[in-house]
Amino acid sequence: MPDLVAAIDEYVAHHNTKPKPFIWTKSAADIPRKVIRATVRLSSKKNETLH
Repeated sequence: MPDLVAAIDEYVAHHNTKPKPFIWTKSAADIPRKVIRATVRLSSKKNETLH
């Protein structure tokens, strides 16, 4: 666990040396639609493996 924490801290420190703002590429309406579509696909895949 300490190695994981150190790796994350190192990544964050490195990333923060040249930070860039996050720019959203999807609208607020697009995101729930995509989540619903993914949920439907994943649940159908799960059902396929059960049968």
